[in-house]
Amino acid sequence: MNDNNLPASPTGSPFGWPRPARIEEFKKLLATASGATTRIVFQSKTVDVPIIRVPIGLPKYRLTNGRTTSLQDEYLATRPKCREDLFSGDPELWDAQEAQHELLIKLAKQSDLQKYFEDTSNHQVDAILLDENGFVVNGNRRLSTWRQLLMEDGVKYGHFGHIDVAVLPHSEEKEIDRLEAKLQITKDIKAGYSWDNLANMMLAKQKRDGFSNKDLAELYEMKDSEVQELFDMRDYADEYLRSRGKTNLWSLVAEQEFAFKKLVSSRQKITGTGSQEVFKQAAYTLIDNPDEAGGRLYEAIPAIVDSLEQVKEKLKEAFDVNPVVADEGLEALFGGSPVTAGTEQEDIPLAKEIQKSENSAKARKIIVEVIETQKQLKKDSKSANYLLECCAKAQALLAGAVKDGFRPESKISGVDKQLDQIDGLVAKIRKFIDPNAKN
Repeated sequence: MNDNNLPASPTGSPFGWPRPARIEEFKKLLATASGATTRIVFQSKTVDVPIIRVPIGLPKYRLTNGRTTSLQDEYLATRPKCREDLFSGDPELWDAQEAQHELLIKLAKQSDLQKYFEDTSNHQVDAILLDENGFVVNGNRRLSTWRQLLMEDGVKYGHFGHIDVAVLPHSEEKEIDRLEAKLQITKDIKAGYSWDNLANMMLAKQKRDGFSNKDLAELYEMKDSEVQELFDMRDYADEYLRSRGKTNLWSLVAEQEFAFKKLVSSRQKITGTGSQEVFKQAAYTLIDNPDEAGGRLYEAIPAIVDSLEQVKEKLKEAFDVNPVVADEGLEALFGGSPVTAGTEQEDIPLAKEIQKSENSAKARKIIVEVIETQKQLKKDSKSANYLLECCAKAQALLAGAVKDGFRPESKISGVDKQLDQIDGLVAKIRKFIDPNAKN
């Protein structure tokens, strides 16, 4: 730890007292606690955690807070002068706590939490949950909001000068992860977490604490297949951002959850390394500009699969593609799958060609045109068969009437009138088809 980044006194920073001062304060206050508690399920049992009142500047933000995982990546990506371990290094340091405060305030504004507490009639109700070292387990956004308001107007928001906290007993990081999941994730997973943030958070926990996919599925009340799908979506999004020179700018894909979900499910329907690569790069091209793709990528991406051969054909006409000769290096590049002869040898260089930024707009226009053309052809085909389909249904119904309707108890009143109407309709159809008959 760098002592130069620690406050000289407990009140030297608005973002947490030094650890020894925090621990000492906990001991003093817990020894004279009022008896108020908050009840939670922790370490596989129900426990009553004592509530104490502390200065708002005492707690530290938990840097492994799940809500800020993607934001932390993006913060570092857009600030190359920051140290790389800002959020993964010593959590006591001022710069890390200040940066985390900035991210939490951003989240608080997005959820209208700050607007809620700007109303001075709204005070703290539930205690902020801390671990034994004073890091916030639950309540990071609320704490950041109160601190920000207090810094902006210490008189108006003086009631946030001291806050209620509950300090957990000694625990391991995995146990904190499980508690966080129960308190924050499973009850509002869709409202509080973007898909990319959830994926990045789960991956970070897996790497840090050794959770398996099965463990994560149980922790977040998901199916194993859903966890794997989420990781696959994240892998594609990560590759997409890197290929565009926008590594870790997760906000650019936060709104494209269904696009990447469709990319994962659709690619599984394609055989051949080259075809898969063309499809993936074509999908990335549409993600670059959803508006040109019609705005509904969850429909456009599967449509690429349905028209993949036509898409490849038109793209090859538009771009200069030279077939490649398969070699071991190329196979390794695409996951060890063998590159077959024929169109496969043209597909991989085609995928590389449409990946180029200077070709993106042209490729996207071609892809969209092919999709729309194929969609219209299907529509026309359906319309062309409409007359035949209706006649076939009518014939089937009449055949059923002849087979099962000739019974003594069958009502025949009105049947003549219906048959006359049918005869009239049949006459109109014959009048139409006679001059147009091709056979």
